Amino acid sequence: MEIGVYRERDREAVIELVLHCQNDGTRPPVSVQDQPELLCIERAYMAGGGNFWVARDEGRVAGSIGLMRAEEETGILKKFFVYEQYRGAPHHLGSQLYAVLLAFAREQGLRRLILDTPKNTERAHKFYERAGFYKIPEQQLPLVYDHPYRDCDFFCLDL
Repeated sequence: MEIGVYRERDREAVIELVLHCQNDGTRPPVSVQDQPELLCIERAYMAGGGNFWVARDEGRVAGSIGLMRAEEETGILKKFFVYEQYRGAPHHLGSQLYAVLLAFAREQGLRRLILDTPKNTERAHKFYERAGFYKIPEQQLPLVYDHPYRDCDFFCLDL
């Protein structure tokens, strides 16, 4: 397993991963049109001072995580997805991807991370809470940003 920075040749595989995880039947379906940053990851994430990482297993995309720099001290965690067979033991790929993002955020001087996740994704909510995130109402977000779901919860982490 290797975690590296996104490359343009990963685009279709990342889109496939994201849509596979998002459209698993537990929430309203979404498309690439609902999240156009998937078509321009380098510009949407990397050019603005954030980053996007891809985990590869023998060259095949197994997971992703992105960080958009929203303000000088605030980043948005986005597109954190892992194929089912890499979740939990023995891979713990989600934890590995998150550790890479967290180290980068701290190196970049970010003081806060925010994220959104659909209300019914309890596994994700538990992961974020174990990682130190706390739930906040949308009205308390430090900024407004696009997210693909209308009915979601917001989380914040002070670094």
